[in-house]
Parts: sequence; C-alpha cells; structure tokens
Amino acid sequence: MRTWNDSLKIGIPLLDCQHEQLLDQMDQLLTAMDNHKGDQEIRGIMGFLKMYTNNHFNYEESCMNNYKCPVACDNKKAHTNFLTTLQDINSKIDQKQPLELIRVQVKRELVDWFVNHIKNIDTQLKSYIPKK
Repeated sequence: MRTWNDSLKIGIPLLDCQHEQLLDQMDQLLTAMDNHKGDQEIRGIMGFLKMYTNNHFNYEESCMNNYKCPVACDNKKAHTNFLTTLQDINSKIDQKQPLELIRVQVKRELVDWFVNHIKNIDTQLKSYIPKK
C-alpha cells in the first residue's frame, strides 16, 4: 500500500518531492516489518529516515521562516516531537522489541502523524509564498 497521493501536495515542488520520499520510506519500513525482514534492512531504512527527515525539516523550517509563515514555531515544535518519536522507535528496534508492537507505533506516530502534519501545518506555507 502506498500512503502518498496527490492530495498531499502543498504546491512547493521540492517539499512535495521530499514528503513523497519520506512517506515512501515509511511505507517500506512497514512492509519490511510485515515481512519480518532482517535487522539490516530495517536499520537501513531507519538510518535513511533519520538523515532525510533532518534535512527535510531543516529546509522546510527555513522556508517557513523566510516566508514569515505564522505556524513556523508550531512546525518546529512538531518536528522536534517527530524526531523524538523516531529515536524512540529506533531504540525499540535496537532492543529487539516485538516488531508487531513497533509497527503499530510506526503506523500511528510516523505515517499517520506525517500525513496529518502535511495537511494541517505544511499546507499553510503555500499562501505565504509570493506568486510569480
């Protein structure tokens, strides 16, 4: 199943591309957990998510600040919470906790959270970008 769809586009091509990449990786993580893939594959996806999420959040936060988007502060706080959740999930994987339980957290606190975040916070940026 693929989470990304065009309804999640916010109209900023680079951000849309990054959001799509992140959701695709989260979907791959869920699939890897469903198929009981080895530690190496799951850790590889988690490593990519940590790196790419940090890059994406930094870029998105700079866009919000540059365009003086009023939700910039809320956005930054939300990103901090997401990164804490990502670290928590990573720790559970390291501790070899049951993948079925971790998968529930990934679906709810990464995938579903990210979709809601795009729809409720990130979309607000669009109206602050000057029209060309």
